[in-house]
Amino acid sequence: MTSAPDSRDPSDAAFERVLRDSRRLDDAPEHVIQRALNVWQPRRQAQAEPSLLQRVLAVLTFDSAGASPLAYGMRSAGGTTRQLLFSAEGHDIDLRISPAGDPPSDHWLLNGQVLGPESQGTVTLTDALGQAAGQAALNEWGEFKLPQVADGEYTVTVRLGEREIVLPAVLVRQAI
Repeated sequence: MTSAPDSRDPSDAAFERVLRDSRRLDDAPEHVIQRALNVWQPRRQAQAEPSLLQRVLAVLTFDSAGASPLAYGMRSAGGTTRQLLFSAEGHDIDLRISPAGDPPSDHWLLNGQVLGPESQGTVTLTDALGQAAGQAALNEWGEFKLPQVADGEYTVTVRLGEREIVLPAVLVRQAI
């Protein structure tokens, strides 16, 4: 406790002590502190709202099966690998279809590369019935290699974060 200033001592030190004492706050009683703590409830973590998935349809910009073999010159004659190039909002998807064994083959390997700003994601292959036929993760260069598949029509879906790029159906079979 501080003593009241002596009215006979008008010094600065006594006046400073009175001001300091007047600014000091007394602690709240313990029962008031406990009641305040009991009233306070921690906030519940808000459930993260699922973000909407943006689905984009890619456009076929190149198909090596549609060009004349003479257009590629003598070096490329007789090749069995088919190359398709798709584009969708800043991304290009290079898809290559090659026989899994000696031609003629009824099993095929699908591999390729996703070119664009994002390179982390997955590639999913579904058949004409919507059944999953394979899935692969993109490597650090955006490359993927799907498991071999039989002749048929397939849809390739590239998932990059919250964006899904769907390629038009691809017919996988021996060229006629």
